[in-house]
Amino acid sequence: MRLVGVRRAALLLIVLLSSVAYGHPPPPPEPEPEPARPALEWSTWFRIGFGARPADPGSIARTSTPPVASRGQEATYDAALGIDVTASASRSGDGRVGAWAEVRGLSLVGGGEIVIQGLPKKIDLFWYEGTGVLALRAGGNHEKVTGQIAYGYLAPWDLFGSKPQGTTRYMIGVRFVATYTRAIDNPRDWQATIGLETEPVGAIRYLLGIRSWY
Repeated sequence: MRLVGVRRAALLLIVLLSSVAYGHPPPPPEPEPEPARPALEWSTWFRIGFGARPADPGSIARTSTPPVASRGQEATYDAALGIDVTASASRSGDGRVGAWAEVRGLSLVGGGEIVIQGLPKKIDLFWYEGTGVLALRAGGNHEKVTGQIAYGYLAPWDLFGSKPQGTTRYMIGVRFVATYTRAIDNPRDWQATIGLETEPVGAIRYLLGIRSWY
């Protein structure tokens, strides 16, 4: 009887060991699919910059000789309120093309832009996880041509309570901007500035700590 019991115990042990040997660990859980990136991204900004322009000639008394051309430079500034819309031009969505426009004083200028996001991939500022962004803009109007280079921080923000899976999403951020503008009919009439542009609604929200806007 004892021999039969020992045999049964040995057989049970073999079965258990065999099941462990031939068993496989459970497969890892499948990664959750990332939400679809909206087709269009848009933002607004307020910019102020300081720089230089050619010095205006002073008042010249009546004379038979032609007036002396303007020489030297003087300090200047510019301020603008703008908007842009971009669409993906790459598989990742980080390379984008679009259009922009801004009001400078009493004039409206606009044109096209190339935007490269993910430089670097992750920047955490102003309580929002964002990315580095480089923007190249060119355009003008019937009086002048202009170009801009901007680099800084960019992040999506649910401005109007829309779902992130929608066809558009609103972007916030802050960027350093170099701007050059020249009159079409006079190459000597130019202005170059370096400044800062920021999304106005998000800046007010952050500075004033308006919790209902988060």
